[in-house]
Amino acid sequence: MAKSRWLEHEEPGSQDVKNEILRLLWSLNKGESVCPTDVARAFGPRWRQYVSLVKEVATDMSRDDQLDVIQNGELIDVDERELDSIKGPIRLRLPLRPSAVDND
Repeated sequence: MAKSRWLEHEEPGSQDVKNEILRLLWSLNKGESVCPTDVARAFGPRWRQYVSLVKEVATDMSRDDQLDVIQNGELIDVDERELDSIKGPIRLRLPLRPSAVDND
Protein backbone atom coordinates (compact mmCIF):
# COMPACT_ATOMS: atom_id res chain seq x y z
CA MET A 1 0.00 0.00 0.00
CA ALA A 2 1.27 3.47 -0.86
CA LYS A 3 2.41 5.54 2.08
CA SER A 4 0.20 8.50 2.84
CA ARG A 5 1.48 12.04 3.21
CA TRP A 6 -1.00 12.36 6.08
CA LEU A 7 -0.28 11.29 9.62
CA GLU A 8 -2.79 9.06 11.37
CA HIS A 9 -3.85 11.86 13.76
CA GLU A 10 -4.34 14.52 11.08
CA GLU A 11 -7.83 15.25 9.80
CA PRO A 12 -8.05 16.80 6.33
CA GLY A 13 -10.33 19.77 5.89
CA SER A 14 -12.20 20.97 2.81
CA GLN A 15 -9.24 23.00 1.54
CA ASP A 16 -6.95 19.96 1.92
CA VAL A 17 -9.37 17.87 -0.13
CA LYS A 18 -9.68 20.58 -2.79
CA ASN A 19 -5.90 20.82 -3.03
CA GLU A 20 -5.60 17.04 -3.40
CA ILE A 21 -8.28 16.92 -6.11
CA LEU A 22 -6.45 19.61 -8.05
CA ARG A 23 -3.04 18.02 -7.47
CA LEU A 24 -4.25 14.72 -8.87
CA LEU A 25 -6.07 16.27 -11.82
CA TRP A 26 -3.20 18.57 -12.79
CA SER A 27 -0.96 15.49 -13.01
CA LEU A 28 -3.20 13.98 -15.72
CA ASN A 29 -3.64 14.69 -19.41
CA LYS A 30 -6.50 16.93 -20.54
CA GLY A 31 -9.82 15.09 -20.28
CA GLU A 32 -8.58 12.38 -17.92
CA SER A 33 -10.39 11.87 -14.62
CA VAL A 34 -10.06 10.45 -11.14
CA CYS A 35 -12.41 8.57 -8.89
CA PRO A 36 -13.40 10.26 -5.60
CA THR A 37 -11.90 7.25 -3.80
CA ASP A 38 -8.53 8.00 -5.45
CA VAL A 39 -8.63 11.37 -3.73
CA ALA A 40 -9.73 9.91 -0.39
CA ARG A 41 -6.96 7.29 -0.48
CA ALA A 42 -4.38 10.08 -0.40
CA PHE A 43 -5.41 10.68 3.22
CA GLY A 44 -4.22 7.32 4.48
CA PRO A 45 -5.56 3.99 5.66
CA ARG A 46 -8.79 5.48 7.02
CA TRP A 47 -9.61 6.85 3.56
CA ARG A 48 -13.17 5.47 3.51
CA GLN A 49 -14.27 7.99 6.14
CA TYR A 50 -13.26 10.83 3.78
CA VAL A 51 -15.18 9.78 0.65
CA SER A 52 -18.26 11.82 1.60
CA LEU A 53 -16.08 14.87 2.26
CA VAL A 54 -14.44 14.42 -1.14
CA LYS A 55 -17.88 14.30 -2.79
CA GLU A 56 -19.00 17.36 -0.83
CA VAL A 57 -15.94 19.34 -1.92
CA ALA A 58 -16.35 18.09 -5.51
CA THR A 59 -19.95 19.33 -5.48
CA ASP A 60 -18.84 22.79 -4.36
CA MET A 61 -16.06 22.85 -6.97
CA SER A 62 -18.52 21.79 -9.68
CA ARG A 63 -20.91 24.58 -8.70
CA ASP A 64 -17.98 27.01 -9.00
CA ASP A 65 -17.12 25.62 -12.48
CA GLN A 66 -13.75 24.34 -11.22
CA LEU A 67 -14.57 20.70 -11.80
CA ASP A 68 -16.76 18.40 -13.88
CA VAL A 69 -18.45 15.45 -12.22
CA ILE A 70 -19.19 12.73 -14.77
CA GLN A 71 -20.77 9.30 -14.92
CA ASN A 72 -20.49 7.14 -18.01
CA GLY A 73 -19.00 10.12 -19.84
CA GLU A 74 -22.00 12.35 -19.12
CA LEU A 75 -21.90 15.50 -16.98
CA ILE A 76 -23.82 15.31 -13.73
CA ASP A 77 -25.73 18.40 -12.65
CA VAL A 78 -24.85 18.58 -8.95
CA ASP A 79 -27.79 20.89 -8.33
CA GLU A 80 -30.16 18.14 -9.46
CA ARG A 81 -28.50 15.08 -7.90
CA GLU A 82 -26.60 14.58 -4.65
CA LEU A 83 -23.35 12.73 -5.32
CA ASP A 84 -23.82 10.42 -2.31
CA SER A 85 -27.15 9.23 -3.78
CA ILE A 86 -25.78 8.30 -7.20
CA LYS A 87 -25.54 4.59 -7.92
CA GLY A 88 -22.44 3.45 -9.76
CA PRO A 89 -19.04 5.03 -10.23
CA ILE A 90 -18.54 8.73 -10.78
CA ARG A 91 -15.41 10.52 -11.94
CA LEU A 92 -13.92 13.97 -11.42
CA ARG A 93 -12.11 15.93 -14.13
CA LEU A 94 -11.06 19.45 -14.94
CA PRO A 95 -13.68 21.23 -17.06
CA LEU A 96 -13.35 20.75 -20.81
CA ARG A 97 -13.59 24.27 -22.13
CA PRO A 98 -12.14 25.49 -25.40
CA SER A 99 -9.20 27.79 -24.86
CA ALA A 100 -8.25 30.79 -26.97
CA VAL A 101 -5.45 28.65 -28.45
CA ASP A 102 -7.97 26.03 -29.62
CA ASN A 103 -9.91 28.66 -31.55
CA ASP A 104 -7.01 29.59 -33.84
